[in-house]
Amino acid sequence: MLKAEDVAGLSPAASARKAAEKVAGIDVHPVAVIFARVTYLLALMPALRQEHPGDIALPVYLGNALQWDLTQPAEKGDQPDFLASDEMLEIFVPTLDVAKPEPQRLLPATLRFPTTMAADALLFDRILDNMIRFGERSESSANFAAWMDRETAASAADRLVLGETYGVMRRLQGEGRNHIWGYVARNLARPVWLASEAQKADVVIGNPPWVSYRYMSGAFKSRFRNECQAAGLWVGGKVATQQDLAAYFHLRAAALYLRRTGRMALVMPYAALSRQAWSLFRKGEVKRAGHVEFRLRFTEGWTFGPDVQPLFPVPSCVLFAEVHDASAAALLPAQVQAFTGTLPRRNANAPEADAHLSVATASWPAEATIRPESPYRRSFRQGATLVPRRLVFVEPTPMPGMLPPNPDFPMVRGRVGTQDKAPWKTVKPPQGTVEKDFLYPVLLGESIAPFRVLTSQQAVIPWDMEGHRTNPDLRIEVEPARKQQLMDSKEAAKQGYPRLAQWLEITEALWEQYKRSSMSFLEQGDYYGKLSRQFPIASIRVVYTKSGTNLAACTIQELPAIIDQQLYWTAVESVEEARYLCGILNSETLRSSVEQFQVQGQWGARHFDKYVFNLPIPRFDAGNPLHGELAQASRTAEAVASAVQVREDEHFTRARARIRAALAEHGIAAQLERLVGEVFKGG
Repeated sequence: MLKAEDVAGLSPAASARKAAEKVAGIDVHPVAVIFARVTYLLALMPALRQEHPGDIALPVYLGNALQWDLTQPAEKGDQPDFLASDEMLEIFVPTLDVAKPEPQRLLPATLRFPTTMAADALLFDRILDNMIRFGERSESSANFAAWMDRETAASAADRLVLGETYGVMRRLQGEGRNHIWGYVARNLARPVWLASEAQKADVVIGNPPWVSYRYMSGAFKSRFRNECQAAGLWVGGKVATQQDLAAYFHLRAAALYLRRTGRMALVMPYAALSRQAWSLFRKGEVKRAGHVEFRLRFTEGWTFGPDVQPLFPVPSCVLFAEVHDASAAALLPAQVQAFTGTLPRRNANAPEADAHLSVATASWPAEATIRPESPYRRSFRQGATLVPRRLVFVEPTPMPGMLPPNPDFPMVRGRVGTQDKAPWKTVKPPQGTVEKDFLYPVLLGESIAPFRVLTSQQAVIPWDMEGHRTNPDLRIEVEPARKQQLMDSKEAAKQGYPRLAQWLEITEALWEQYKRSSMSFLEQGDYYGKLSRQFPIASIRVVYTKSGTNLAACTIQELPAIIDQQLYWTAVESVEEARYLCGILNSETLRSSVEQFQVQGQWGARHFDKYVFNLPIPRFDAGNPLHGELAQASRTAEAVASAVQVREDEHFTRARARIRAALAEHGIAAQLERLVGEVFKGG
């Protein structure tokens, strides 16, 4: 702006004022606003040093660009914080109950500002500043009116409204509430003003928030889903958890701030280019009241893969768009500009980026579509949420004194791990004796390698394993049958397990003291029934790892182990079916095929979850020769994997790598890949 204005012959002072009129920004984070305002001021300094323009407003505002605070949440029925019309901006100050110096209820109020005043950022700031300054001295409304008459060109009607608002601000000042509401008024008004027809922008640029649906909090989650449905962006189904705030933000920003002849460029997750969760976003439809008001046509894309660092923790892109005819379909470009290389520092400038990054033309990523899902999707479940670990996992500890431990009631101590999180990592682990029947092996993600189990840990699992009690000698029932269940301390005592009851009393007390949840310790341990559903423990199960660079799967046979949340599992009817599934799940054919559905992280595609069942994995058919051959090949792979010597202290990633190398060297890995490929082709 300053360069263009200099070429046009404007004075430095006029250039600075015009730049501040034409370039504005919004951010919801206070620190980001402070940084941006300082940066803005530094950018103006060349002009300011030559000629000071007098009062100048830096148009970087703290506000919610989504403007959700202007509308009433349907699920709450509460009064909105802020309303705007063509004539008036209204800010609602809520009722406030205070306890000191004496209990009292401070009444609600409404601050009203004519939009003609709010449209002039410098004038609006001056009015608010003087409302606060006059209020601090308890100046009369007449004195404030005299200042307005002398210093502003406001109409009589506007002066009347502002005089009434000053009276409210003065009352709030007397109650100790004035300064915050002046601050609120200044910042809440800006997004509305920038969205007015006269202020809509020729160019909108930015970096919107990237937040997947699965990471949103309850109230925000519900609001986001409702807003996406109204905007025609909700894909739902299997990809609902992947839907991202950035998609909604992009189209919402276009609707609010972009002129109908304008252009925009936003930094987005790479997934926006091709993933199914973004499919409706790529149509570019900006809807109002259920109808397409206009379309965005994406004209260009830049891509930054995971190798372009330091940048973002996940692959990213920049999408360029312009307003398009609402009646015409908006086709995506055929190509993108793909950047590769390593930046010298996180905040590299343009010359540094040019020197260190290369760019080449590449095809626009093909849309990832979900094929008919595997019938195994419904049968696999995620393992149990066994946290906090030092209250669940245990390790043997010596008995005090000289007596050897009683094998029926071993002494155990809560297991301390390097990955324990606050506040639990500072909590002293519990210690005590527990009936041996409640000590179960647990398989974690790190326990599993291709075609074999590496290790397990031990945990106290309070499962009441007896459906009823009988006297084995007399063979008569001495107590009515009861439902198998997980027990808390009271139920354990009731059922006659005093050591378990005492252990649970300790862990429950620690949970109540440090928890950050409304759930009880028992509810936490059986979150969504992920623990209780594992009982009775099936004799043949298949488990696979939830995340990692490569998926690992194996058969669990005649091992009464609990499955942790870092694994998925299912019970199967035969060892042959288990081996058939493991052959598929451990294959590179599956890993490379499922990558298109995975969320990309800093280290590439990491999470497998149930994306594996987007692939056409057919149900095992014992009469199908190909399925039988795959099961037999997996049996050979099990033998090869079991023969690999794994040290007790060896890191699981290295052990997995050595097992895969052994499978490749034997030749069974190549045979498995061929068979899995044939299965996927419908063989």
